[in-house]
Amino acid sequence: MTKFLVKLFIKDSDDTDNPVVRYRYGTFSGIIGIFLNICRFTGKFIAGLITSSIAIPADAFNNLSDAASSVVTIVGFKLSGKKPDPQHPFGHGRFEYVSGFIVSI
Repeated sequence: MTKFLVKLFIKDSDDTDNPVVRYRYGTFSGIIGIFLNICRFTGKFIAGLITSSIAIPADAFNNLSDAASSVVTIVGFKLSGKKPDPQHPFGHGRFEYVSGFIVSI
């Protein structure tokens, strides 16, 4: 399923050395992460309300924070794709690593 979605949404998906393709991969994975975590949040929150459980909605909010991690991923890929400028002559590629570090925290 993943290969099908990648081929469908990412043009030239095999050219991973291309910064544009890397940006598309990052954006794609972030959007999928946000969508799935919001779906999980919704399902768990409703299940928690139906069962009058405290633990299930608490876990649902954990999934909501995971969706925020996907937002950090998208922002990191967006910033890393910026062109070099006089202050950053080698580009902004390190933002991928910084955003990964922020997500891991």
